[in-house]
Amino acid sequence: MYFNKYRILASLAMCLTAYSLCLAQQPTHSEEEMKRFHQLKNGYYSFDTTEQYWEGILGLEQLLADYPNTFLKGDISITLLDYYQQVTDDPRLLIELSEKMLALRMYSHDAYEAAARVLVDEQVRSDKTLLYAQNALKEALQKQEKWRINGKEELRCRELLAHAYQLVGQRDRAVAEIKTAIRGWQTREDLGDLELASRQAAVDRAKANLLRIYIDQKAYSEAYELAAELLLTSVVRRDVAELWSQAYVGKFGSGIGMSKAYASSKAEWDKKIIQRVENERISRPAPTLAVQKLDGEKITSADLQGRAVVVTFWAGWCSPCIEELPYLQKLKEQFHEQNVEFLAVNIDQDSSERRDMVANFRYQSAPNLTFVLGDLEMRKAFGSNEIPYTCIIDQDGQIRYERKGLGTDFSTAMAHQLQWVLAEN
Repeated sequence: MYFNKYRILASLAMCLTAYSLCLAQQPTHSEEEMKRFHQLKNGYYSFDTTEQYWEGILGLEQLLADYPNTFLKGDISITLLDYYQQVTDDPRLLIELSEKMLALRMYSHDAYEAAARVLVDEQVRSDKTLLYAQNALKEALQKQEKWRINGKEELRCRELLAHAYQLVGQRDRAVAEIKTAIRGWQTREDLGDLELASRQAAVDRAKANLLRIYIDQKAYSEAYELAAELLLTSVVRRDVAELWSQAYVGKFGSGIGMSKAYASSKAEWDKKIIQRVENERISRPAPTLAVQKLDGEKITSADLQGRAVVVTFWAGWCSPCIEELPYLQKLKEQFHEQNVEFLAVNIDQDSSERRDMVANFRYQSAPNLTFVLGDLEMRKAFGSNEIPYTCIIDQDGQIRYERKGLGTDFSTAMAHQLQWVLAEN
């Protein structure tokens, strides 16, 4: 009896000890941990140099040393993986960091996607790269089915998987996967509130990725055909001309005649643009404008009377909008001697950081445009629910030309229509 009693007491003591150890291992959660993490996380402080990334790595590792059971372990691990990617391309280290991050993040979709993206970006030709990408797509599909969320994550993961297949030499699967993603961006209706311009940008980015796969496979006939299409129609201009050049040399064996081919293609396209936009001219009264410059000065329609005005509505979260600003800057330079005002109307939600954000875009992308603050209602008054939305208003306050989204024809179309408006008056 006493033996059993002592055994019970001993077992209870062991349980209490185990429970105490368990409590000691419980995640810590303090304001200091969160503050230090947010200070070190890129996005709060922009990192531009390798030295800054190393400082971030050391700071994060010290945070883990000071708080070994922090509830932020998973977030710290995924940030460390991102930072290490900026300072090394050692595949063994990146795979090791990915494994640690995946274990801490409980092998979630976001973790698999992050790991796969790092290894794909660094061209790590490993079965791990393919495994992570496959699991990222699998988790995205399960998440989509369970929560009925939109299909954007799935399509992103399909593009990622295509690159992984390419890296491990499964080329047919790479092409099939990226084509599935392209069709998805083009036709699927479960993509949430994806606007027309953003959808087209997603399609063109996926096509550019397919073009890179073709070039890597030395499938130059397919590559040149797709490159010629993108050169004339893509709303995403980054790397398109360079990829076209690579496809041309691959198909024809050298760069001889490349400049003539480019000029011929551009001339043909410009002619088609002009023919089309001349049929798109309109005439309707422009809504009344009442906007505020960054310094607080107000601008109204009355202030703009007698001048041609190019108005564009944009937002900081809209990639095509940001890509459009430099084109408007060049258009402004082209017509700097003409009586034309260029208004870039920002419609982001008002906040304490909004003016600084707009000023930063102005400084970096289009210093000669007049940046003003507007809102969604103002955009709707112009008859558009999409951005970027750009129009030309003549000297009498009539909208004569308008366009939604950004395309390769933007500069040619806008310059031709603006010149027509100025000449007409």
